[in-house]
Amino acid sequence: MNKFVIISDSSCNLNGKDMKDLGIYAILPMHLYTESKEFEADGDWKGMDAHEYYEAMRNGERVRSSQIIETEFDVVFRKALNEGFDVLYLGCTHALSKGIHEAIICAEKLQKEYPNNQIVAYDTANCVGSLALVLIDACKMRDEGKSITEITEFFDKNKLYYNEVGTVEKLTYLKQAGRVSASAAFFGGLFSIKPIVVYDIEGHNVAVEKVKGRNKSLETLADYVKKYGKLDQNNKIFICHGDCLEDAKKTGELIQSRFPDIKIDFRYYFIEPGVGSATGPGTIIVDFFGSDEIRKLNK
Repeated sequence: MNKFVIISDSSCNLNGKDMKDLGIYAILPMHLYTESKEFEADGDWKGMDAHEYYEAMRNGERVRSSQIIETEFDVVFRKALNEGFDVLYLGCTHALSKGIHEAIICAEKLQKEYPNNQIVAYDTANCVGSLALVLIDACKMRDEGKSITEITEFFDKNKLYYNEVGTVEKLTYLKQAGRVSASAAFFGGLFSIKPIVVYDIEGHNVAVEKVKGRNKSLETLADYVKKYGKLDQNNKIFICHGDCLEDAKKTGELIQSRFPDIKIDFRYYFIEPGVGSATGPGTIIVDFFGSDEIRKLNK
C-alpha cells in the first residue's frame, strides 16, 4: 500500500496552521471577485482582510465566486503522484459546489496515467466546519494506519452524522445566490424573520424553521445542537461567522449552557470568503457531530 496524501478545498474553512497540524497536503482555493479586486479564498484571508470583505458586502458591494476547475486539480494531484503518493481528495458537497465533479473528472483521467496509484475524489456531503470535522477525523484515521478505502468506507456509513445548523442576519445575500425568492427576502427583512438552515441528506442548505429576531435565532441554534448533537462522542464544535464574533461567542455560550456536563471544544472562525459570498455578513454557522435525523427535517 502506497502512502497517501489528503487534499481538500477552501470551503473546509481551515487555515494554514490547521493544515500543517493535521498534515493536509493541500487546500485548493476557490476564486473571489469583488468590484475592486480578484483574490483566492483561504482560511488565513491572505487576499483580503475578513472585516474589510464583509464590510464591503454590508455597503452593497457584490461578490462573485468561481469553483475550482479540473486543470487546477490536475496540478496538485499530479504533484503528489509524482512524489510517490496516492491521493484522497475530500471535497465540498456537490449540492453546494460543482468542484467535486471537476475533481472526479481529474481523478479518473489521472488514474489512466498512474494505474499503480489510488486516486480518489470523494464527495463528503459537507462544507465549512462540518467538512473540517470530516478532515480532522480522516487525518486521524490516516495517522492510525487506515487506508484510503477504509477511510472512504467509514464516511460512506458516517458522513451524514457531521452536521450544521445556521442562520443569517439578512436574506439579501441568499436571494442574490438564488437560495430564497425575492419576495421571501423582502418580507423576511420587513418582519425580522430569520431562517434556521440545516443540511439535507445530499448537503443542500434547507430552511426548516423561521423565527423572529436575532436573539431568538441564536437560541434556536443552541436548541438544535442540544436536540441533535452527540457531543459525548465528539466534543468539537466549529462556529463560523460572517464578521460577527460577539454573536458567535454568545451562541457558543448558549450551547455550552445546554451541555453542563461536557466541556465543549469550540473553534471560532470567519466564514471563508467563498461560502461567505453566498451567506453574507452576520451569518452564524454551527457545525457539530450528531444524529443524521437533522438532515431529514425538510421531508
